Amino acid sequence: MSIFQFSDTPNVHHQVQALVGAIRVDGTDVRVHKTSPGCFMATVDACTELLYAVAHGDVIHVHLKGRAWKIERVDPTRSTATAVAAGVGASLAPMPGVVVSLLVSSGQCVRLGDALLVIESMKMQMTIAASINGEVAELPLLVGQTFQRGDVLIRVQAPEPLDDAASLDVPARRKGSGT
Repeated sequence: MSIFQFSDTPNVHHQVQALVGAIRVDGTDVRVHKTSPGCFMATVDACTELLYAVAHGDVIHVHLKGRAWKIERVDPTRSTATAVAAGVGASLAPMPGVVVSLLVSSGQCVRLGDALLVIESMKMQMTIAASINGEVAELPLLVGQTFQRGDVLIRVQAPEPLDDAASLDVPARRKGSGT
């Protein structure tokens, strides 16, 4: 089973499973038949639609009913994929491994996409990147420590939104003072 993100619902992840002659999207079976290169007939609940699709890496561009969508496979090695399970800003281990290096420290401000730490699993190293802008809130592992799949590797906390009243905290003008 794979997890996908659709461009019309970017904060929702959909579970997709390949079946024989069909795919199951969030529990609903969609029968798919290729009619020509890039052209498909999709049937859901006896309703058939013609759609065009082009795959480019982990992204599928779909044209259906005059609208275009981007469907992106969520890579479990990226923190954006695992943040859904552990809360926004959390990066979960995609597989068992060991921490090779920490590239940030607790309390450090990071931006979306910044490299946070490097892990190694099955002799392959990968860099875990920040899924949001914020501050490093939790670094539960040290260099050399092992972890299991699903363990929190790092957690970034989003900045607190400004309180409307606080953001409008402007000294009141005094009558006749000119300020």
